[in-house]
Amino acid sequence: MLTVNLVKQLPVGFFGTPVFLTFDKNINDWIKPAVNENLVFEIKDVAKPFNVRLVPFYKVYDEYYSVYWDYFTNEEWVARQKEYEAEKKRQQEIEEKTIDNFRIGEMQPERDHNLTAGERSYTDEALGRPGREARGGSYFMFEMKVQPGIQNNLLLTYLGDDKDRKFDIKVDGQLIATENWAGGQTSKFYDKVYAIPQSLTDNKQKISIRVEANYRKTAGRVFGVRIIK
Repeated sequence: MLTVNLVKQLPVGFFGTPVFLTFDKNINDWIKPAVNENLVFEIKDVAKPFNVRLVPFYKVYDEYYSVYWDYFTNEEWVARQKEYEAEKKRQQEIEEKTIDNFRIGEMQPERDHNLTAGERSYTDEALGRPGREARGGSYFMFEMKVQPGIQNNLLLTYLGDDKDRKFDIKVDGQLIATENWAGGQTSKFYDKVYAIPQSLTDNKQKISIRVEANYRKTAGRVFGVRIIK
């Protein structure tokens, strides 16, 4: 049985994840145990653009991995392929421009980025992805690496399901944006980029980012944080 503690190793230099193309939704027909390997499974002739091996999470915790994949019939894939590949290209470009990546909502990354939060700040999960929010009057803040001498930008990831949110975003105590998040398409994540004034990153290796719920509305949820060039 395929469970989320089985993950796929990505080849070095490959970005994104494969997709599954098949009419057959019975995974027992196309996921098979690997020969002479315990808790290792193989997927052949269904995953594109390459075959997939599923292995226990503890073996790849420090490598690239994925636990979720998109599923298409052949007809659905033809209709969505251009859109799908454009999104993967966009994600690759973001990855290449990333200075620091914070998987907010996860315990160890929040410790690594020195996250502190008010009593009314909570973690939550959507579509298998953890995030964090602050209810009215609360906040959360954390540190991010920056690269002095260039334009640094803050990228925050929101969810279309979350609507009617308003909050302030501050860098080292200075307001850089007030976000009015009206929401978007259900079950879709959105990346929004905020320019950080260069005066706030000059001669610095790190900055403090604070998300404040100052308008009797919820701040977030934020599902991803990056500093990008």
